[in-house]
Amino acid sequence: MTEIDGAARVAVKETEGALLRLFDASPQAGALLNSVLQVVAEEAARTPRFAKALVAAAQSAVAGGEAAGPPSPAPAPRKRAPARAKVVRQPGAFDPFVVYRESGPQELERRLVGLTIDQLRDIIAEQEIDTHKETSRKRSQKVLVDWTVERVRALAEKGSAFR
Repeated sequence: MTEIDGAARVAVKETEGALLRLFDASPQAGALLNSVLQVVAEEAARTPRFAKALVAAAQSAVAGGEAAGPPSPAPAPRKRAPARAKVVRQPGAFDPFVVYRESGPQELERRLVGLTIDQLRDIIAEQEIDTHKETSRKRSQKVLVDWTVERVRALAEKGSAFR
């Protein structure tokens, strides 16, 4: 048994004796204080940060509060990153399925090439043809146009084997 273990055991025995005297005088107060001490001790053993704060508070109280200075403030809770602002999409310039059905894929591609990236994304969002959020990673207008034509073709011809 080391010296620290011996000193700790003496302190625990002294606390035990005081608690037993309190139980004799007031069983409710003894039970309450026993529960509080047990919870605090278990939390301090489990959480090093809580144990350090407990020691600092005890040292501050022993030193008279003022002499040791004010207790160090608890670290501020972590802040979550602000949520990204939702992009509000405008209505699409035209319905790509109507153009594909009436004029074919070449006309659809020709009309899509004349649009900006945001206008292309507006059409994609309005028609809900990007269920896997693939277009948010695409930066090139040509890639978006090709992707849109391919998706419109695939969705327009879906189920044609059964016709």
